[in-house]
Amino acid sequence: MPINRQSIVRGPGTIKLGTLKLFDSAGIVAELNSATQELPSSLVGPMDTIKTDQTATIQFTPVGEVTADILAALFPHQSPNIGSSLFGSADVPAVVHSRAGVKVTFAAAALTSIPELRLSPVQTPFGQATLTAIVANGKTPDEANAVYKVETAPYADGEPDRTKILTGKAYTASWGSLDINDTAGGWTISFDLSTDPVNNDSQGTADMTLASLVVRARCQPLGLSESSLLAALPAAKARGSSVATANDLVITAEGGLTVTLKNAALVTGPVQWGNTTLRAGEIGFIAHRDATTGKLYEVALTPAQPAQENT
Repeated sequence: MPINRQSIVRGPGTIKLGTLKLFDSAGIVAELNSATQELPSSLVGPMDTIKTDQTATIQFTPVGEVTADILAALFPHQSPNIGSSLFGSADVPAVVHSRAGVKVTFAAAALTSIPELRLSPVQTPFGQATLTAIVANGKTPDEANAVYKVETAPYADGEPDRTKILTGKAYTASWGSLDINDTAGGWTISFDLSTDPVNNDSQGTADMTLASLVVRARCQPLGLSESSLLAALPAAKARGSSVATANDLVITAEGGLTVTLKNAALVTGPVQWGNTTLRAGEIGFIAHRDATTGKLYEVALTPAQPAQENT
């Protein structure tokens, strides 16, 4: 039997992580992940399927608004506390609220995939982010609202503020004596966040532990000679020696972002020849934790320079 088209459920929404509002650029996907296992029998084969765990994921690409609060939420662990709880002592809810007026609240959420940073004049700065939701602290999955709840509530979250979306910024970088004043396609900063679930008998995944964080930056530089690029690579270091340096890689744009990779090392840098080939290929840096400050990386807004008065 056909349905009426007005009964088809669709449309956009917004996310709140705690009290922080996050607009998306291309949609939000939330998925309940119910892990299962079979109960085997050698006589008849699998007899049943039982549930073993309950989590959820929420994936979205931020629209590109940049504030200090958004940067703090999307780029945590700048001084990573390896071995610490990802969810902390108090639950932080993630709320997906549709413009149609239905609100889905996930009881306990944390960022488990840090978005790539795309530093280019013609791109918004953020890649895809992932939140993971688990059972509320002290509850079991079969309790009411322990994982999520759905309620009807008028939409009142407004719209993105286009004046806070960063585009049109040309980034330059410095690393020791090496300056990169232009690139063929901007900079990409990636964050490889590894977590390890903490399981118990009553809840399944009750927490996640921060296991490691690796931060890398890459670009295709313009204007670097063969000698400059090759000399910057660790080719002359002895086997087994450290490639970490005392130099921070600082990528910045006035009125945009400043991204710093601490104690960075240049680890990849192909040199290319061809009739239409740029001499330098895509080069790659990796960050190392600063032993004095504990910092691995920093992401911050760059203050705009004050306009000079005509005299």
